Amino acid sequence: MLKLRHAKYLELTGRRIKVPGHLLAILCFFTINPATAHHSAAMFDLEKKVHIEGTVKKFQFTNPHVWIHVSVSDEDGVEKAWKVEALNPNSLKRKGWKRNSFKKGDKISISFYPAKSGAPKGYFIRATTADGTQLGQALADRKR
Repeated sequence: MLKLRHAKYLELTGRRIKVPGHLLAILCFFTINPATAHHSAAMFDLEKKVHIEGTVKKFQFTNPHVWIHVSVSDEDGVEKAWKVEALNPNSLKRKGWKRNSFKKGDKISISFYPAKSGAPKGYFIRATTADGTQLGQALADRKR
């Protein structure tokens, strides 16, 4: 087990190791910084919302992020595949989501922030299933 003692010692499985404070600060910086970069929404245009209606092709309720793959047909019948990223399963479970919230073939209406690159992907905002069930990921969307 790793424990920090009095900001001068690092305890590792019962042994104390003396570590200078500046090394601890550097260690913290290099372990925390990549985690915040990973959770950045910089690739999505948070000023623009896209709303589509389509058919669920795949629902991945797995770590580190949930993905909803949706196929949308345009007026000419040409299908376009969208991939929409959401939070992790643990966070979404607390908001009422389940492993089977979406199934292949389900008709859904979904809103998301699109990718800045123009790629057919986005960051999830809200979805409504054919039976009217609404699922979101913001704190206000939590089922009571």
